[in-house]
Amino acid sequence: MFASRKLLQHLQQSITLFSQFRMASSSSTGFRVALLQLTVTADKSKNVANAVRRLQQAKLNGCTLAILPECFNSPYNTALFKEYSEVIPGGETSEALSQAAKSNEMYIVGGSIPEICDGKVYNTCTVWDPNGNLIAKHRKVHLFDINIPGGVCFKESDALAAGNTLNTFQLGKLKIGLGICYDIRFCRNGNTIQKTRL
Repeated sequence: MFASRKLLQHLQQSITLFSQFRMASSSSTGFRVALLQLTVTADKSKNVANAVRRLQQAKLNGCTLAILPECFNSPYNTALFKEYSEVIPGGETSEALSQAAKSNEMYIVGGSIPEICDGKVYNTCTVWDPNGNLIAKHRKVHLFDINIPGGVCFKESDALAAGNTLNTFQLGKLKIGLGICYDIRFCRNGNTIQKTRL
């Protein structure tokens, strides 16, 4: 995720580790953030249920925004992305995140999940408001492809289609930009969001 310098300064002031996830709070912005890391298994339903439990725990710790990791509902494996993909909204994971946002009255940045749309699979982040509404969606723009002769060869583009938009959402007075993994390596995205007020 890209965020304004002001937001980053506020978040960096107070980051504390709480039972396998980080929370940052700021009295000047009026919200607390949970940055969640999850163990992923081959069982999609269990992965989603685990995420929902961790979101509830974040709410109990006073968070108003929780951020899930990339591919939290499926193994990170290009050969499996299509098998685990779902429509957004309407799929199992989207329904669970919508309900979790509503029942916990919090914003949720849904990390990313494999999304199927028009026969293509995308690595997609969703954002849900405290009423359970989908308020933003970002498809990973910069797919990670690497081919080192005699070494590593890994190509997300073998299984995923690239997104083509920059996306933001509003949280109070703060505009927050979205990016997934390798998207962050391209600082022009954050600069564009900041300059154009997307």
